[in-house]
Amino acid sequence: MKREDDDDKYVTSARREAGEFQLMKSHELTGGGGRLGRGQAGSTVGSGRGAPRSSPGVTGVAGSSVSRGALKSAAAASSPKAASAPIMVYGATLAGFRPEEEEEDWKRRGGGGGRGAGRSNGTARAARAGYQARAVAARAGYAAGAQPGVFKVMPNPPSTKEAAARLLNYIGKREDEKGEKHDIEIFDEDGQVLATGGARKAFLETFCETFEPPLENTNFMEVRFELAGEVSDAALSEALKKAFGSKPFIYAQDGQTVEVYAHADERAGPLARVLAGGRENSRSKALDKIEARLSEAMGAAGVVAKAEVTAAVSREPKAKYFLQKFIRTHSQVRHSNGEPVPGVKNSTKAAASVYEQWRPQFSGRERRNAYHLLFSARAGTDANAVMAAARAVLEERAPGYKFVLAHHKDTKHVHIHAMVQARAADGERLKFYKPDLVAWREIFAEKARENGIAMVATRRMDHAMTRPFTKEHAGAYSRAQSDPRYQVSARTIERVEAKRQRRLDGQSLVVNGDAIAAAWQKTVTTMRTAGVVGQALTAAESIGNNFLQFRRDRTGEGQPGPAAGRGADRSGQKSFLSHPGMRELNALIGDLNMAQTPLEMRRQMARVNQALDNMRETLPPAHQGQFELYREEVNDKMHDRLARLQFERQQQRRGGGGGEPIPEREARGRDLPTRDDPREPEQPRTGPEQEKVAAKQKDANKQKARQSEEQDRKTQRSNDNDYER
Repeated sequence: MKREDDDDKYVTSARREAGEFQLMKSHELTGGGGRLGRGQAGSTVGSGRGAPRSSPGVTGVAGSSVSRGALKSAAAASSPKAASAPIMVYGATLAGFRPEEEEEDWKRRGGGGGRGAGRSNGTARAARAGYQARAVAARAGYAAGAQPGVFKVMPNPPSTKEAAARLLNYIGKREDEKGEKHDIEIFDEDGQVLATGGARKAFLETFCETFEPPLENTNFMEVRFELAGEVSDAALSEALKKAFGSKPFIYAQDGQTVEVYAHADERAGPLARVLAGGRENSRSKALDKIEARLSEAMGAAGVVAKAEVTAAVSREPKAKYFLQKFIRTHSQVRHSNGEPVPGVKNSTKAAASVYEQWRPQFSGRERRNAYHLLFSARAGTDANAVMAAARAVLEERAPGYKFVLAHHKDTKHVHIHAMVQARAADGERLKFYKPDLVAWREIFAEKARENGIAMVATRRMDHAMTRPFTKEHAGAYSRAQSDPRYQVSARTIERVEAKRQRRLDGQSLVVNGDAIAAAWQKTVTTMRTAGVVGQALTAAESIGNNFLQFRRDRTGEGQPGPAAGRGADRSGQKSFLSHPGMRELNALIGDLNMAQTPLEMRRQMARVNQALDNMRETLPPAHQGQFELYREEVNDKMHDRLARLQFERQQQRRGGGGGEPIPEREARGRDLPTRDDPREPEQPRTGPEQEKVAAKQKDANKQKARQSEEQDRKTQRSNDNDYER
């Protein structure tokens, strides 16, 4: 998730914040005045790598010596910036994290083996430990009262100079009390205020210097059709139109053979490499799919023909050359409407004329030339501090990119808008994949803490919040509230109201409640190790216990009675949740969020289902009904996440050929196939009926496993092809 130097920076910051926290504790123990006496057991507090180990005449925490730099931090603890308890709780918890315990837990769950075992001792191991440590510390800071950091990549980014001008006008103008728009302060990357229209116009000229023109689809292919019988010219022309749709093409017929040169939606580069290397030597089935689709379309139009792709080209110069060659080597070349191509004796001029006629029909794709970013904080937060944090994030994560910042004061919460170049002057592009979004949010929270704002980068699952709504959801909801004629789906209304009322995501707690509670228990343990006491520790314990109790109430397990052990149901009998394999299963379910690709997600799903199979074989018949309901919920959630990962990967391939992914928020706002519809729980079955259900479930699991393995193979081949490209 982060580079090693970033991890070093986080560790240094954590040590500094932990030192301030320890000194604040010892300051409280001494009554707030005089010399620092001997406090609780702990470690030596320093002011950095080069800090001296002792300072004459001053004794600190655990009887250890405290450096002059640490005393300076203690003296500054009375300032609002250093006196934030959530910030110090975050730093102390981060410093108290034990990576060796996490590694041992990972090994017990089956990690660290195989061919990747050697790498676990290096960067991957350090990155995982750093990610886990920051997640634990963020939960601790959240329990202590810190606000979660909000960073968004807005949809509909500016791709042209006109779009950038509109966005700059939106960022730099707000409405006053009378509803009239007026200019507000805009700051550029140098900290200069763009106060006048001339200054903003001059900035826009330099800002758009790196903008690139839209990409044009110049993919073409040659296809040979072998006709099964005699076909009239009109019927052949209509069948070819059905096969190629709205794409322009020319064709030539020689007896039962029809040669076609056509514009294509498919990427021709990979097709050309497969043809050059021999189809028998490639695992790609793209050509077979194209040929089957074309043959089927011809057959649906009444012409039986077998299609074969013979050539493909993806660059404009080569496309023009092969078009000229096609016209030169074939007689009676015709347009898609059946009319002859004029001037075939001069193939160069004829090809140039045909290509220019086709050009308006070429589909293009706009490049991402700029990003619209949003940094947000709760109402009442110091706006200047949020602005300083946002600027620090851009300076660190996007050095060399021009940007502007502005604070919009027309809402209760504080939010800073930014417009940033997507490509720097040296040609390097700014990208926002999922790990980048996580890193930006963590950096924003870190810079906010440095500016005295108690902010952490939590995950939505940590506090079981409902899914956020998009701008489109909010607009539809508002229109439906003001205009009864406007219809909006019940799911959209529920999504907006749930988020605004800060409801818990009951569905997530039912399925992942044990994993979420286990994460909070780990947080509590780390906080105790770091010496964090008081309301922050109590709140962290309460959050985990409340999530677990909420899950029990929703699943009908109830609170265990005095005579029942852990995991017992209302009748006093132990449920499947008391099974020894539940701990491993909860850990595997909790690791599902770590999957970043469909292939990784399928592998995690296979592990979870294997653990479920192992549990099912050892459960008594009385628990099978509840267990099957639980298993169905788990698989529904896993398939939902897999569908989302597949959708995002597909969008990145379609819209990000130049390495520009679609923002996570835009992808999240699309209508995806989900399985969140509520279901009525079935009554547990017994006897022969239960055996039938179990057999049917076993067959379904085997079928899912076969499909998963087949999909893994397809995905691996696709990844190999991507690597070759």
